[in-house]
Amino acid sequence: MQIKFSEPARPVLPDSFEVSKHYYERVLNAQAHTLVAFFLNMTKEQIVERYCHLNPLIDAEYLKSLIEYQPQYIYWTGTDLFHVTSARGHNRMLVVETNSCPSGQKSMPILDDYQEMGGYRRLLECSFLPLANSRDLPEGSLAVVYDKNYMEASGYAAALAEITGEEVFLVSFFNGDENPAVRFVDGIMEVRDPDGVWHPIRAALRYVTQKPWNRIPVNMKTFMYNPIIACLAGGRNKLVAAKAYDFFNAELQNNGLRIYTPETIMDLTLNEIPLWVKRFGGHAVIKVPYSNAGQGVYTITNERELEEF
Repeated sequence: MQIKFSEPARPVLPDSFEVSKHYYERVLNAQAHTLVAFFLNMTKEQIVERYCHLNPLIDAEYLKSLIEYQPQYIYWTGTDLFHVTSARGHNRMLVVETNSCPSGQKSMPILDDYQEMGGYRRLLECSFLPLANSRDLPEGSLAVVYDKNYMEASGYAAALAEITGEEVFLVSFFNGDENPAVRFVDGIMEVRDPDGVWHPIRAALRYVTQKPWNRIPVNMKTFMYNPIIACLAGGRNKLVAAKAYDFFNAELQNNGLRIYTPETIMDLTLNEIPLWVKRFGGHAVIKVPYSNAGQGVYTITNERELEEF
């Protein structure tokens, strides 16, 4: 995506969602795997029943309470999963990380041929709008604010306009932009249209990922989905997230459950890294805690890569 500073907010009108603009070309005629489609259409009760059938020592009611838990600060997430095999031959689903501005709608085949907005509509109708409508919000419009992934950000804006019948502002907000089309006045987000007019925003879907805390307030009157505190609490801070997984697993262990994550060494200095890489047999992934979207990741597989790092 090409970065252009100082671009005005673009009004997106109802009936403007075009499938070809918001999905990869190879996805348009693709079909979801039958196993994936079946799982995504299961109810929570069916998922719990199936899991407990395969793991009979698990308390079904406790597992259901975890699935139905409503987080206080993070409203939607996307988790990167690896299907791995241990040295002893045990298959596991490994959680690599959980993101507070997840991507993926553009890559997901539509499950219902009669619903071309697919996951865009489902997320907005089942999560964003109910949360926004349940709050006492200031007067204003709706917006989608982004600094990456224009294909999906514009898809959400078009789907939101279609669902609500309102004009929705699509606005970029890049790190380092000295004249952005977004500002905050008394806790209310405002966006600047092509005519230079500022519009208050009552609720916004956020796709801002590059250090969003340096330009978006933690406390706002405008409903931000997800709020910045979700990033600070782990959605953009891999160090805090790694510790959170450890703490959560301590709570889960008495009920026979566990989230499998890579072995993570935290709070390291630069000089300690070669020692840990050697301890891992010369193979490791080094992650800068606050970096994201593929940045700040160093894969070490040999001495040369370690020296370059």
